[in-house]
This record gives sequence, structure tokens and C-alpha cells, in this order.
Amino acid sequence: MNRRRFLKLAGASVAGVTLVGRGAALAQESGAGLAAGRQAVVTTDSLNVRGGPRPDEPRVGTLDAGSRVDLLAVAADGVWWRIATGALVGYVHGSYLGPTDQPAESDAFDLDLPLPYAPQLTDVWCDPADIEMWMGYHQLAANIPNYGRQRALWDWETTHNAGFTVDQWDCSPFAVASAADQWMPGLGFDHFGYDDAAQGTRLLAWLLAARREPSIALIWRGLHYVLLRGVRAEGDPARDPDGARVLGFYVADPDRGSARWMGRDRFIPIDRWLSELFVPVSYRTPHTGVPGDVWQDRHVTIQRTWTGDGPTERGQPNATPDTYAS
Repeated sequence: MNRRRFLKLAGASVAGVTLVGRGAALAQESGAGLAAGRQAVVTTDSLNVRGGPRPDEPRVGTLDAGSRVDLLAVAADGVWWRIATGALVGYVHGSYLGPTDQPAESDAFDLDLPLPYAPQLTDVWCDPADIEMWMGYHQLAANIPNYGRQRALWDWETTHNAGFTVDQWDCSPFAVASAADQWMPGLGFDHFGYDDAAQGTRLLAWLLAARREPSIALIWRGLHYVLLRGVRAEGDPARDPDGARVLGFYVADPDRGSARWMGRDRFIPIDRWLSELFVPVSYRTPHTGVPGDVWQDRHVTIQRTWTGDGPTERGQPNATPDTYAS
């Protein structure tokens, strides 16, 4: 969570918008003949690939004319398409694609949950924004983002911060799990810590694939909370959690005003996920704990538990699918 700025936005922000009139006609024309599970060809000289289905999303790559891409899914607006070609995954505008008679080249497992996007409405409210998106996924909140809701979530967190001051933890994983549990009662949430990033990654992929549930991950050594909304893998993590090779995650980053903003629906390749994002928490990062607390040197998440019991002080270490067997 970037702590140097103040960002206040109003109104709803979601992955797609409803088009009417001439816009709807253009959308139908631009998507003519395109279908998920098929290939398409780039019909313009240079096409930007973006980290979400809008022109203001971060650019993640470019494609030359004639490039072939796999069509994964169309966005809610019916115009932008999530595509893949090799390791490059992102969104392109459908008006620059032409249909082919070929099926998609890759048979990778690809899941991206339909959730609304909420930017954080101050420079420190990344965790309330993540919870707001999670609430929207479960249809427990409308008019997302909402300043009053994020304010209430933040106030709850600061008063349920496992005994830490905001200077020590801004806010702690326990506080985030507690707020999620308060605003989504009965679903069950806790904070989780992993000694091994690969084990945590497999479990997060399994939760998405098997339970269709997002999770919140603490990234950049504790600096920022993001919501994991989807996964791409070779094999199905639900059926083979240990054998399926995770290729990366789809991330909703709430810090819309940051120069490091990743996007509303950014695909993060697994190498970057493990080397840069999902790294151990360190108290040397400002406002991320004290030596010896339960999250130090661990890979930290907030996950569903399905117990309805609320978060525990110590959290849950090194979870696996067997943790959820009961």
C-alpha cells in the first residue's frame, strides 16, 4: 500500500461498462466471429496488450500485425478480450482482432473470477478496497467503491489490530481477516502464513480452482495487499493441486494512483510472483510489524476457512487442501 499519496475517487468502477446505442453496434461489429477457445489474428500494425479491459490499464506488451492469439474470454463490455500468446497474457480491444478457423493453441487451465473493481480511496486503504471487491463478488456490497464503507473497514481494522499500533502494523493480517469476517459474516476468514512460497502458491491456486474463492495476498515484503482473482496453470489445480504447474495469477491491484499500479485484472507470471511479489514479510518495511511477530519471514495471505469461527491470534501455518478436508 503506497503511503505517500491521498487518492479519493467517487462512483463505481468495474471491469466492464454497459454500452448503448451506437456503442453497442460497434461492440458487436468489433467482436464479429470471435469466440472463446478459438484463435484470432492481430489486424493492426502494433497492438497494445493491457493489464485489464480498458485503455487506461498498464501496458504489459505489444503484438505485431499477423500475430495469432488464443481468445480466453470476453470482458463484460463485450469489446475487450483476454488473450494469451506464449507467456504473454492480457487484454486487447476486439476491433483489432480478426477471427480464424483455428482452435486455441494452448489448453491451459484458465480461471478469472467475475468480481467488481474497487480502487483504494486513500493512500493506505488497499486492504479495505480488497475486502470491498471480495464483498462484491459475494453480492454483499453494491455501489463499489464506497468511501464510507472503506472508512468503516479501516476503522474496524485499526481497533482490531492484534494489539499493534498503526505505526507498527498498518494494518496487520489479523486486522484484515477480522474485518473480512465482520463484513462477510458466516463465511469464515483467517490469516495464513507459509514457510515455503511454492506451497502457499499451490494452495492459493487450489482455492481458486476448487472453491472458486479469491484470497488477499501481502506482497512486496509486507508493503501492499492485493486480491488474487484468478489463476492460469498447466493442469487443473482443483484435481491435482500438487502436480498442476501454476503459470501465474490474475491480480486486482487497488492502488490505482500509484506509478507501480499493476491493473484491475493483471496476469502476473509465476516467476515474477515468486521472485518479486509473494516474498517474506519483513519488519524492515515501514509499518509491517515488529521482530518476532507471527508474520515475520513468512509468506502471508488472508483466506476463507468456511468455519465461521473468525480469525485466530496465531493464524494458520502452511495450509494444504487437507486443511480444508474437514
